[in-house]
Amino acid sequence: MSRIRDVLPRYVQIKDYLKAQLASGLWQVGERIPSETQLSEAFSVSRMTARRAVQELADEGLLERSVGAGTFVTQPPSPVSAIELPDFNQQFSFSNPQYSNRLISLEAIDAERDIASLLGLTEGDLIYHSVVVHSIASVPMQWEECFVSPALVPAYLKQNYQRVSPQVYLNWVISSSRDEHQLQAITADAVITGALGLATLSPCIKISCRSWYQDRVISVSCRIASGAKCRIGMELLL
Repeated sequence: MSRIRDVLPRYVQIKDYLKAQLASGLWQVGERIPSETQLSEAFSVSRMTARRAVQELADEGLLERSVGAGTFVTQPPSPVSAIELPDFNQQFSFSNPQYSNRLISLEAIDAERDIASLLGLTEGDLIYHSVVVHSIASVPMQWEECFVSPALVPAYLKQNYQRVSPQVYLNWVISSSRDEHQLQAITADAVITGALGLATLSPCIKISCRSWYQDRVISVSCRIASGAKCRIGMELLL
């Protein structure tokens, strides 16, 4: 084993060694790496310390552990491009003096199959539904449609959304533990383009979101905005 700086924690030293071997190509995908016992002896540490190093690399997707068989090199995960979404809850909030909204729909409905599946419910279950158009300086900026679980947000229909926006209220009542997002380029229908003051067949950006509280879905929502007005990610001029 190569000599590594002693200033690093021992499990980090083991991780660095294993990563160096992986990067060098010495160990190929599918090849078994030294056991925890071998690593603990080589680095003069406990098996627990060696296990931590191996487990963290497994959590990173670089190794795969198989009970009774050992630990093997796995195909590294493909890099995922991260896009920083704007903070719409801050932008479309009554704390912004230029903000206003128009409530188009606020009702209890029977869940259709696709929405019920996304909410983890059964088709026909009662859910809450809202549609709001957000404006800045009286200019329509975004269409927001939201489907909400009544079990988690029972008072959703009773709120005055001329004083608080739906998403701000949801975050106040029950903060999500994780969110899933999907971005799409779409051509919105005439109802949406009309509400946003856009020409028919205008290109739009659709941001869908499913918000979870532990293992239960709070809400499923979509935000639609003009492709010309919506900016996502860092400022980059070309």
